[in-house]
Amino acid sequence: MQYHEKECLELNKAKRSILFLLLVIVLLAIPTWVVFAKELGALTISGPGIKGELTLNDPKAMMNLEQSGFFDEAVAAKPPTNLNMNGGYTVTAHLNLDGKVVPFVQMVYYPTMEGQAGYVHYTGRLDGNSLKPVDEWQRMRPEADKAFRSLMTENNITLQSALITAPAVAAPAVEVKPVDARAVTPTKIPNSYLIPIIIAGFLLLTSAGLMLRRRIVSQDPTM
Repeated sequence: MQYHEKECLELNKAKRSILFLLLVIVLLAIPTWVVFAKELGALTISGPGIKGELTLNDPKAMMNLEQSGFFDEAVAAKPPTNLNMNGGYTVTAHLNLDGKVVPFVQMVYYPTMEGQAGYVHYTGRLDGNSLKPVDEWQRMRPEADKAFRSLMTENNITLQSALITAPAVAAPAVEVKPVDARAVTPTKIPNSYLIPIIIAGFLLLTSAGLMLRRRIVSQDPTM
């Protein structure tokens, strides 16, 4: 009789242990069920270089983008002053919620130079059954930016920087002033030198005349 009671106690103890273990397994499985019930279903993207709207729904690509932290909270940042507000890519992410695809976040992604994190302007977040307008600026995480660029490259989309580069500064024009002919005046001979020059010229002419006369007289015997 005592042996039978002991066996029943051991059996009840084993049952309680099994029930506890099953409860732990169920509790651990709940987050997994939630993840599968709310997985990223698709992305719709529009912007420079895209004709119309691009839809991406590859499960592996969606998982890689999600694991990169593309939808995680990033560092709040103000957009730079040289950001082209018309050069962004509108991205709408859709959740697969219990078999129903619903948009859960909408943003405008502004890429910068390759290798640098871009800017994100969140314009809508899921609130209930629809998107609620928001106005939030953040700087994309480098890993997430790289993952999104890779996803675009795989789909033959080359992201164009939304930063406006300053045009090259031209060298200032040098004004060339025309030479005024009137400004060039002949060098004036001082009056103190003018009289001696005239006398010397007169003496040279007189000497030349006398020499010429002597030559003529010497050649003509009648004179």
